[in-house]
Amino acid sequence: MALIRLQNLLGKRKDAEAMVSNLLNTIDAPISIEDAEGRLLLGQIRQESAAKYPIQLEGETLGWVSGGKPAEAVADLLSHLAAKEAEKKTLGSEVLHLYREVNLIYNFSEKLAALLDLEAVARMALEQASQMIAATGGAVMLINEAGQTLESTAGFGISEPAPGGIKVGEGIIGAIAASGNAEIVNEVQSDPRHAANDRRISSLICAPLKVKERVTGVILLTNTAATVYSAADLKLLNTLAVQTATAIENALLFKKTIQAAKDREQLLSLHKELEVASAIQKSIVPGKFPPFPDRKEFEIFAAMIPAKEVGGDFYDFFLIDKHRVGFVIGDVSGKGVPAALLMSVSKTLIKAHALRGIRPDTCLETVNNILVEESPSHMFVTALYGVLDSRNGTVEFCSGGHNPPCLVSNNGSAELVESRHGLVLGAIRNSEYQSKMMTLQPGDSLFLYTDGVTEAKDINEEEFQEVRMLDCLKKSGRVSLNAAIQKVIDEVQLFANGAPQADDITCLAVRYLG
Repeated sequence: MALIRLQNLLGKRKDAEAMVSNLLNTIDAPISIEDAEGRLLLGQIRQESAAKYPIQLEGETLGWVSGGKPAEAVADLLSHLAAKEAEKKTLGSEVLHLYREVNLIYNFSEKLAALLDLEAVARMALEQASQMIAATGGAVMLINEAGQTLESTAGFGISEPAPGGIKVGEGIIGAIAASGNAEIVNEVQSDPRHAANDRRISSLICAPLKVKERVTGVILLTNTAATVYSAADLKLLNTLAVQTATAIENALLFKKTIQAAKDREQLLSLHKELEVASAIQKSIVPGKFPPFPDRKEFEIFAAMIPAKEVGGDFYDFFLIDKHRVGFVIGDVSGKGVPAALLMSVSKTLIKAHALRGIRPDTCLETVNNILVEESPSHMFVTALYGVLDSRNGTVEFCSGGHNPPCLVSNNGSAELVESRHGLVLGAIRNSEYQSKMMTLQPGDSLFLYTDGVTEAKDINEEEFQEVRMLDCLKKSGRVSLNAAIQKVIDEVQLFANGAPQADDITCLAVRYLG
């Protein structure tokens, strides 16, 4: 249908009306101009015998020019003027449409800037796109962190993807995401990339979401009717996609920032809890030295350096009666809070049964059976428990899978004291343990340690081992126990040469003074 009518073209205050009127006045022949319905617009009353020439626009007759030979030229002129007027109207309509689009996009951009929620951004993008481009379905899909699958963030209609998403590179949508190029597919069912069983979708338009040429997802619209999407539609969707991609990236960054803040808060909270746990653990093991300042028959010293805030090593010493002092060192498998909890339980159990005055082997047998029932199946404890009789220097000790103690003589020698090792505590019920007896001479010491000492590694993964420990102890026969233990720890740390501490370091020494 023509965009204009002849009477409008020749209306008052129109350039065409003045031009044609002047032309008719200069022509020495009767000419009349009528509209398509036969109403006279200009000139004289048409004679029935006069020739009649059509005024046409895009195949439609707007009216007629009747008269002599000049009438044909007038009809051609009016057809030309009508075509020009139609072009002006079309251009004006396009400009108005473009203005509306720009205004909608501007408003869309302002609204997006106020959104920091990912799903809200995706929903608004689809809502805006469907207002400007005809569609019965649509979706915003983002590539997952693995970069392999497009997963739906928002959608409507039958084009909303299944929960499993679409693999990048597969199907029409996957191929567009892989290529990074927007596409129009006006015959979806005949496209070789279309593998879906859904026959309802007729046409599709899809644009990638890009951030600095990196494809992060797609926005697509579909139609069940035989809609023919145009290049203008694709250009418009691409424009929306650019703004949507930026808004989605901002929403993701905001989400990560919030999560990072939460993680940091949780980390700080956990760190505070670990500091409290570390303080509690340090308070569990004796820390006051000398522990028995009024006893002149023996002396005891111990030190512990956890590899983390809390550890699994422990030590203890206590008077069983007037003449006997018990001492124990242990190492729980694993690290961190679980090991620290089992450490506390194990230390408490050993001390509780030791204070009954029972033999070391009986004590470990009893504790082992309790731990088998109460501790996690994947955790166990190594421990060495001994009793020194301050009247004569005799020592009875029993090992539950722990490192052998080291005898440091007053004359400067140092050697490992081999004994029958029982199994680790908490592994097998009714395991048998056997005590060993020995006698210390005045000035002799027993040095106990965990494998954090002997298995400490340097930057080349070489272990400290018992040999270096014994060499260090041979030089400490006559120094204080405090100095002897500190010397061992210093040598271990010097040997590590900056390599991270992988295990707790714990040492305990008992010296018989006579």
